Amino acid sequence: MNSKQSSSEQFMKYLKSVGGSEADLNAAAYAASDDDTVESVVSRLRMEQQENGGNAKDPSILHASAQVMISRRDERDPVHHEGASQPGEYQLDIHHSAGGTTRESIPAKDIEAAKVWAQAQIEARGAEFGAMYFPAGGGDSPGTGALVASFDRSVGWYR
Repeated sequence: MNSKQSSSEQFMKYLKSVGGSEADLNAAAYAASDDDTVESVVSRLRMEQQENGGNAKDPSILHASAQVMISRRDERDPVHHEGASQPGEYQLDIHHSAGGTTRESIPAKDIEAAKVWAQAQIEARGAEFGAMYFPAGGGDSPGTGALVASFDRSVGWYR
């Protein structure tokens, strides 16, 4: 992702990578409200799908669609969603061997530079695993946002 790409554009790329499209968003009658989170939109999309008797969509398509909907909502109304993620803002979750997880902001805005920085942090802390997220709605809790890539010392970076 380059630093000029909006969060909704990044989430749309993710939606397409899991087999979804703009049609999945257009087919949804539900619109994200100010109080919605990605999880509440996923739940509402799933209920809408069941109510209409449609075929069950892959959960990753529902989740990615919800991320696009939330990020578009935030971009349209930044005053009410000032914590919304901005282009190139990545978060790193470091999974410590003792069982805890910490999250920190990655100062690099370019994806490759962010991976280099993140890997150095993971290794410096003696951790075996880390995950890089593009935050949805400014979430800063570990495990929130759209997964960009994961790092395992035995494998390296993977998606």
